[in-house]
Amino acid sequence: MLQGIVCSICLASWVLGMVTTSTSAQHTPVCGLPPQVHSAIERRPYDVLRYDLLLDWRTPLADSSQDARPYWGRQTITLRAEADQLSTIELDADRALAIETVRFRRTPSAQWQQATFSRPDSDVLAVTLDPPLSSGDTVALQIDYRNMSQFSRPQDLYGGYNRYWRDPATDTLLPAPLAYTMSQPNNARRWMPCNDRPYDKALATITIAVPPGFTALSNGTPEQTVLDGDTVSALRYQSSEPIASYLMVAIASRFATLERLYASQDSLRHIPLRLYLWQTDSVAYADNARWMLDATAAMMGVFERTLTPYPFSSYGQALLYPYFKGAMEHQTMTTLYRDALVQRWENVVAHELAHQWLGDLVTCATWNDLWLNEGGATYGERLWIEFAYGPDNARRYFAQRRDRDYFRSDGGRSQPPVYNTSGTNIFNTGTTYVKGGWIYHMMRTMLGDSTFFALVREYLRHFAHRSLETEDLRTFCEQFVPQPPVPWRTFFDQWVYAVGHPILHADLLSIEETARGYHVRVRIAQVQDSSAFLPVYVVPLQLRLREYWSGGAYDTTVLLSQREHVVTLEVPFLPRTLELDPDDAILCQKDTAALVLNVQEAQQPAIAVLPNPIERGQDVTVWIGTNDALRVLRLWQSDGRLVAEVHANGGLVHLPTAELAAGVYVLEIEHGVHRYHQTIVVVP
Repeated sequence: MLQGIVCSICLASWVLGMVTTSTSAQHTPVCGLPPQVHSAIERRPYDVLRYDLLLDWRTPLADSSQDARPYWGRQTITLRAEADQLSTIELDADRALAIETVRFRRTPSAQWQQATFSRPDSDVLAVTLDPPLSSGDTVALQIDYRNMSQFSRPQDLYGGYNRYWRDPATDTLLPAPLAYTMSQPNNARRWMPCNDRPYDKALATITIAVPPGFTALSNGTPEQTVLDGDTVSALRYQSSEPIASYLMVAIASRFATLERLYASQDSLRHIPLRLYLWQTDSVAYADNARWMLDATAAMMGVFERTLTPYPFSSYGQALLYPYFKGAMEHQTMTTLYRDALVQRWENVVAHELAHQWLGDLVTCATWNDLWLNEGGATYGERLWIEFAYGPDNARRYFAQRRDRDYFRSDGGRSQPPVYNTSGTNIFNTGTTYVKGGWIYHMMRTMLGDSTFFALVREYLRHFAHRSLETEDLRTFCEQFVPQPPVPWRTFFDQWVYAVGHPILHADLLSIEETARGYHVRVRIAQVQDSSAFLPVYVVPLQLRLREYWSGGAYDTTVLLSQREHVVTLEVPFLPRTLELDPDDAILCQKDTAALVLNVQEAQQPAIAVLPNPIERGQDVTVWIGTNDALRVLRLWQSDGRLVAEVHANGGLVHLPTAELAAGVYVLEIEHGVHRYHQTIVVVP
């Protein structure tokens, strides 16, 4: 036990004396990319093996003055060279990080040596090594720095380092001082030097020194608490699994801690589920806190059944305020806006927990691939709703998200592609989250539950604790399911790399009674604007016909691969209606109402077509026995192509034939919800 005030350098020696830097993370290259798609990873010529970080937050948390906001830190980075003659190591470090000294050593037993460094760019720290490293050499860099940032960054989702004593909205004291970090996407560099790129995962330890009475939180397992009388408490966390820099976090306040154990379905572990919140909230919202832990345990059961056993040793959730009005899936330690507790944000809790598999266990390698994380976690919301409240509620929830966030007011025309959504738009709710989630769902409906969930489980095992690009997933899918209904290259090209979605329309051409039922002939068209979206999507489309008398259903699936399809369906009963994609399996727009298949001949009015047959070039005169409503006349070729459409109010309509080829045509008359058909023959 040390007495009195401990300086930062002495504290570093005291705490980091427990830390070794010889352990390395295992990195395995992911699947190779095909020639037509190139990797977007901008690799530096080294691989970070581990971080050992010390943060001294005693003064910022003990002194409320703005001048006391800065803190001192020491980052030790162990890395392996991946190029020969590597003399300069470039790291990410914001200008607000004032670098004091940089030292290096090539083996754990060697003495630290001073290294020269420079700041060639606004957020780059360049360390020069002499002699240079050879490929395969390891080196440890020890960087002492001070974070001199003067304010938090609410405009950047509170990116970087945040310290609050007072509520900025009301200028009243918070229940306790609060400090925390926020790193996604590129803000880890604002609070620690690092290789701030999601492809480079590493092992990590984070030690946080705080005043007594404060709880320090970070990723992984708390290993040792060190106290020095009444002056300092230091808690060290160890991440046993590799972690990306943007998933690393440090948090401190006077928290109450609630805990329950979850019995993992691997039958081997009891996983601590912890909730960290201010003491006043633990009293005022005691029921909500219990609900949050119980819901988390139930959600973990769903994700373990559908995905894999929980991939880490514990899971924590910390309620923060001020904070952006959302949450962040820091590996094993999610941070949430305080209203997630107050208002019971069930779907947000599910989303962040799902990220522990889809985002933390397996991580996007570049920000172009963020949809892998966010679409996966959004689909986690649907899985939770499906298992907790039933498939119909899950379908409605995803349809609402589609309509509100993806279609919006312009039918999705302004939405960017899912992949490589640039700049500040990478967190686009409509595409990165909602359309990304729909991509997972369309994979499921295309493959079926057993194949889809087997694929996802193997995908999580194969890429566990690694980062990957979108093309790595596509290649893996090709290996696991070589012959899906839609080829994987086509599936990814149309849904991930391109904008838009299909817009579907159906028309009845004919119904004929047969000895075994009815032949129903329909035309299905993709009518999306080809100047904005792809002209043709290849999709398996479910059709549902309902029986005329009982309403019983007959389902079938057709593979759309053309702009227009004429489909003949053999139905065992007299059908009344046809529904397109009735279970919302495809991200699409479609006729909002079922197509009414009117087959009651007694209801058909008198229709005369004169002359018939008709010589090409003459006008066809169509007389309809009623003239009480607006009707639409359509003329179809025998192959299902629409050649003319006329809107008419009167009972007498003239159709020119000069542009028609000789042949057989079907005249369709739409009258309200009814459709009537008449054959017309055009002769040369």
